[in-house]
Amino acid sequence: MPLQQTHSTQDGKCPRSTSPQPHSDATAGESQAACHKRKILRLTEHMASTTFTPASTQPPPAPLNPDSPSTPTTALPPLPLDSSSYAAAADTSPSSASGHVFPPDLEVTPTPPGGFPVPQLGCSVWKNVNHMVRASWTIKSGPKVWARVWKARYNNDHQPTLTKIQTLVEKIARPGVAMTLHVSVLVAAEHLWEKLPPPWHYLISNIPQSLVDFLGRQVVVSTPDVMCFFLPFDPPLQMYLCTLENFALPCTTQANNVIAEVVKATLLCDREGISFIEEQLENPDTGAAERAIKSIYASSFTIALSPTKKKTLWNVYCHSPPDLSLPDFFAWACKVRSTEFIMEDYGRGTAQIGDKQLICFGCKSLDHPTGLCPFTSLSGWLGPAPQSATTDERNMVERDRGCPRKSGQQGSHVRVSSQWLINNTMYSPSQLPFLVLYIVK
Repeated sequence: MPLQQTHSTQDGKCPRSTSPQPHSDATAGESQAACHKRKILRLTEHMASTTFTPASTQPPPAPLNPDSPSTPTTALPPLPLDSSSYAAAADTSPSSASGHVFPPDLEVTPTPPGGFPVPQLGCSVWKNVNHMVRASWTIKSGPKVWARVWKARYNNDHQPTLTKIQTLVEKIARPGVAMTLHVSVLVAAEHLWEKLPPPWHYLISNIPQSLVDFLGRQVVVSTPDVMCFFLPFDPPLQMYLCTLENFALPCTTQANNVIAEVVKATLLCDREGISFIEEQLENPDTGAAERAIKSIYASSFTIALSPTKKKTLWNVYCHSPPDLSLPDFFAWACKVRSTEFIMEDYGRGTAQIGDKQLICFGCKSLDHPTGLCPFTSLSGWLGPAPQSATTDERNMVERDRGCPRKSGQQGSHVRVSSQWLINNTMYSPSQLPFLVLYIVK
């Protein structure tokens, strides 16, 4: 039976799947539960003889107020493995292949060892783009590339953002190219009641392929004036699948490996999911689904729930995603997020979906909250500091959720979710219990 295609959006609202599925590599008549139990038993036996050691961590971002109590140590989410077609190599000059170089008077954040982290977007670059604009942009001839600024949001007044993007690209391009390049502005299909609503991307065209390749390898160009992310016109599939919670395991490398094996064993037991992948492949390949599942890996980090309580979360990535269209990949990711991953001694892991789905408002990635964005901790980062979450930004969330002031009212008190503040700002937990935001016009 083919998998029912469920459209997955960045809010991750996918139904839970609890019904048993046949096993892809089980013998005839063997139930999924028996097959799954057999694989998990091998893992638990291995864990019983393993001593867990802490996973490598990075220092937490600085607190919003230096005088406030510090939060418990929080590990930054590990960076996804780089895609050779999308991120700059660590040991290669980003300008060596195309001949383009950053001008000496342009201050930029240097490429870190291993390349820049790749934002794991949860939606298409075409999300909420007017259909007439989309049709026009699709048939534009010649090389083209997407550009998105830090904390991008749709705004009818495009001039300030467009000017910054165009000025940056003109500085990078050769003089002759700068005279002809064109930056197309966005037109939204409808107003979306969400924070920093899409569409986010501008289209840069009338440039040579060498400049497109150069910008694509940068992933991000951070300057004192603008932080700009660049994507190929046909972006590669992301590697992020979901964020798991509820396992009674520590934040360690060994636990990450065990959880990855549990996820792989569970998904390999799902014949329906494997059949869906194989049926939707751009190029038919019988073993593609299993190869993709076997490339899955997990990484962990912690968030603070209170001054004395931390929670470990596990990001699940597919290093070699199957050759699917973007809608089909999101449909498969939705299926993964609706699956429960059970370990006999360490609980039932479930994906964070709906309001619990992580999202970074800065780089738009789904695998970390704004306060733990890995870009802001890069050496030489020229963009906003980690503690730069402002009251105006948090007020904007409430307005976007439909909290208009009454006429003549000086202000209104809106209680904001403590969990939202923990995940998306750098307030310390001790500041949260009685925190009330006062919204003024």
